[in-house]
Amino acid sequence: MPKDTFYNLSDEKRKKIEKALEKEFSRTTFEKSSISNIIEAADIPRGSFYQYFEDKEDAEKYIVQKYILKENALFKKFLKENNGDIFKIAIKVFDYIISETQKKNKNNLFANILQDMRKNNISIFSEEDNKDFKEIKDEIDTSILNIKNINDEKYIIKIIFLVVRTSAFDVIRKKATIEEAREELEKQIEILKRGMKK
Repeated sequence: MPKDTFYNLSDEKRKKIEKALEKEFSRTTFEKSSISNIIEAADIPRGSFYQYFEDKEDAEKYIVQKYILKENALFKKFLKENNGDIFKIAIKVFDYIISETQKKNKNNLFANILQDMRKNNISIFSEEDNKDFKEIKDEIDTSILNIKNINDEKYIIKIIFLVVRTSAFDVIRKKATIEEAREELEKQIEILKRGMKK
């Protein structure tokens, strides 16, 4: 994660660097991205980049984490609005991700983030190191879930959102239209309900 020097920057300068990171990570995959392109777009010296981040992977983690925190806030909001029904919010989260990528023309950035999360097996939340997991878990109506032990709820959450992210990834990478992916997601959620819902 970024060093304190990054967080001590003015909002304007920090946002300029974030925009440069997003631009570069939208242009190509994280592996092929270039620090030279980032520092040029941010208009900072190479040495400053290393005052803010350990390396390129550190900057990548920052962008992925920023996305994860936004997604976590979204889950909590949707759960509150839908009485904790995790199955209802799955479709809403999918719709939101797709609308955000189209509205802001960030298909490649979202695709690279989702691809990185899949490749590195990064969960949107982890009960070991993220208080958001507990907050999200507390918003879920467990009375509708077929839970046999303490780990079942964690696995249900992870499975549902893996399916959502995969459907969104298919649209972003143009493997399916929005309508096709949404219809397939609805069918998958119905199947999951049969095994996970009381």
